[in-house]
Amino acid sequence: MPRPPRFSYPQAVHHVTLRCNNREFLFAEPSFLMFLDILREARDHFHLSLYNYCLMTNHVHLLFKVCFEDTLSKVMHWMSTTFSRKFNKLAGRKGHLWEGRFRSAIIEEASYFFRCMAYLDLNPVRAGLAATPIEYRWCGHRALREENAAELDVHPLYLEMGCDTDSRYPAYMKLLTEEAARPQVSLATEHFVGTSGFVNRMERKFGLDQAGRFLHRKDLGSGIVCVGPRVGQARSRV
Repeated sequence: MPRPPRFSYPQAVHHVTLRCNNREFLFAEPSFLMFLDILREARDHFHLSLYNYCLMTNHVHLLFKVCFEDTLSKVMHWMSTTFSRKFNKLAGRKGHLWEGRFRSAIIEEASYFFRCMAYLDLNPVRAGLAATPIEYRWCGHRALREENAAELDVHPLYLEMGCDTDSRYPAYMKLLTEEAARPQVSLATEHFVGTSGFVNRMERKFGLDQAGRFLHRKDLGSGIVCVGPRVGQARSRV
């Protein structure tokens, strides 16, 4: 299977997806705790700004900002191999844990950050694992509500939503409710998400503006678009 391209740059914000092999439902409480420990270690070691996460039973979502151009590949290689080794030992299994390499989309902060953060929070709700994000133990929603710096980095845009924690969280919940009313759109195979201007800049930056028929562009509403490989086209061709 062709290897997906890696797009990143210093201070880029990524929505990353990592799936279990064959989408098997492998994770439970011990493995969730193990992944969180590894995530905390990676956050410190690679100087990530971690804004949200959601651990599901067969896949993981992460939303973070990288420091350097090579941070994305380094941190995901370290996390995936470290967790896979420990998980296999814990479960007494052998073989590949992850379904290929991770997927990542670069997010425009000014236009799409909150919608992406809400997408992660809504994942367990849409999967029927919880009635509300606050009820799901394995996502960053509680840490966000409490602005727990030991677990998450609070984005400057979030801090601008109010003068204190009691005002910021209700403002975010209003945005989350609005996002819940939109059709769910997976970003797992997209390259870039944001306004048309941002996406056009990303295409030029990474030499994709001439990719033409190998790319698709999808309207996500409210002036937001995403760009990724066309269905059926090998990702390596763009």
